[in-house]
Amino acid sequence: MFIITGRAAVSDGNRKRFLEIAEAQTRASRREEGCLEYSFYEDAMVPGLFLFLEKWKDQAAIDFHFKQSYCLDFIEEAGRLATDDPDISIFEVQSQRAVEP
Repeated sequence: MFIITGRAAVSDGNRKRFLEIAEAQTRASRREEGCLEYSFYEDAMVPGLFLFLEKWKDQAAIDFHFKQSYCLDFIEEAGRLATDDPDISIFEVQSQRAVEP
């Protein structure tokens, strides 16, 4: 499994448009066969800071995802709307376990 995290900060003036494109990106990505999870959130302590969490079945699923026109369009427009360069990181997960209290 692979996890992708993303981070983008947007100004108040760009927030509405960013929410529109992030929602469209999320809905389209969730329909992809290799997508296990795709979510985005606004940081409760830092208005305008958006965080993305994605889980993908394998590298082939990620490769497919990043070739889709809606994904390429989202990355381009998000970059224009952001106050600085968005940050995207990919993590390969070898194992996982639940945290017991």
